[in-house]
Amino acid sequence: MIVIADNQPLTRDALTTYLAGQPLQFAGNKAELAEALQAEPEALVVLDFTLFDFATPEQLLIYLRRFAHVHWLLLSAEFAEGLLRLFGAEPQVSFITKDCTRTDVVQAVYRISNGGREVCPSVSDVLRARATTQQNLPRLTSTETAILTLMAEGLTAKEIAARRNSSVHTIVTHKKNLFRKLGVSTAYEAVRYALRAGLADPVEYYI
Repeated sequence: MIVIADNQPLTRDALTTYLAGQPLQFAGNKAELAEALQAEPEALVVLDFTLFDFATPEQLLIYLRRFAHVHWLLLSAEFAEGLLRLFGAEPQVSFITKDCTRTDVVQAVYRISNGGREVCPSVSDVLRARATTQQNLPRLTSTETAILTLMAEGLTAKEIAARRNSSVHTIVTHKKNLFRKLGVSTAYEAVRYALRAGLADPVEYYI
């Protein structure tokens, strides 16, 4: 089953024409999409993220984790950095740009339906550049990782200190160190890293 998640009639009609002969279902918002995926837990979703009603990439990440066997084909004129940062390493997420042809779309759907992945050249170049950069990032210690995970759960420095039987000063020092290593300046940015790295459950964090 292919679920076209799109609330723009022009795009939806074009995709319907491209994928004629395939079993199709349509979702115009997140609620309809969730309902469709509950009924078809191994569906392929064709989604233009920028035109759908996901407010942030993290909201889409919740759906990826909730519907673990669903494959996603994301369409966009240009993919935002935040989207690629979150989903570039996700094997069930494919990317094609809107300048692709009908043949490109059909071939992408065929590859994904047969267990493959489709990444258009422009996105592939960005992902390779990101992978090279990430290889040079300093690694967090086990203590810093544990603190980051607790931060993602919404705990304050005082609460983390109590949980780990440590002083608030020590926790604050660890937070400063992990902020420096990650190149961030706020807890929000650090938690986003935790979500991307799989250290936090997005369903729990974004209730």
